[in-house]
Amino acid sequence: MRNQEKIRAALQPVVDAGELAGAATLVWREGDAEAMSTCVSWRDFEAKSPISRETIFRIASMTKPITSVAALMLVDEGRIDLNEPITRYAQEFSRMQVLRSPNAPLNETDAAERPITFDDLLTHRAGLTYADFHQGPIAQAYREVLGGDIDSDVQPDEWIAGLARLPLIAQPGTVMTYGRATDLLGLLVARIEGKPLGAEGHKLRRSPREVGTQSRGLRFRRIRSSDSAGHLERRSNRRTAGEYGLRVGWGRTVVHGR
Repeated sequence: MRNQEKIRAALQPVVDAGELAGAATLVWREGDAEAMSTCVSWRDFEAKSPISRETIFRIASMTKPITSVAALMLVDEGRIDLNEPITRYAQEFSRMQVLRSPNAPLNETDAAERPITFDDLLTHRAGLTYADFHQGPIAQAYREVLGGDIDSDVQPDEWIAGLARLPLIAQPGTVMTYGRATDLLGLLVARIEGKPLGAEGHKLRRSPREVGTQSRGLRFRRIRSSDSAGHLERRSNRRTAGEYGLRVGWGRTVVHGR
């Protein structure tokens, strides 16, 4: 109990400063997940609903390793090769253009020197990006064509085709640019397998015994990309944490709702 209070004392000032709406921690000791759990402040800041051990959190970019594992399973099965161009499964990317500088006008481009490969997607060297990283025309083009960075109403094939129409911000394989590479990778894995990553029967849902590991199996909840935080909360018996972010200024961060 004393250690639990130490954790709470460390988290509370961060919450009080407005840097987090709330936090949940878990100490896993000697295989015991029940060793110590500490929850501080709010799951839903506006409604003042407290965080609990059962609160469900979105993991955002931590889905990238899961998607990458799905792709590497295809490599292990011999169905794709790391150095293989993605155009085998996405002809939409056959004639890519590359901006002469990341914030250049969209018509100031050169032809891509080589196709994007699966290795490029896995290592973020495909020349793809996120809208918020730029001030130039590519930022608005990403928003208009692809929708939100996390939730998007654009259907998979339309999303892939739309991304392929946009210029890259760097030649494939030359620069690491964090962005939409894993989104595209996940959609291509789904296209290859003919089912979404979270679908029933997908290899990522198989039991630990089936995949030859003693670790726990992944659990997927079916969530439409268009769902808002409120819809998610109602559908999960009010267990889902509200979506908050950091509004970053010069030396100041403030918790704000979506």
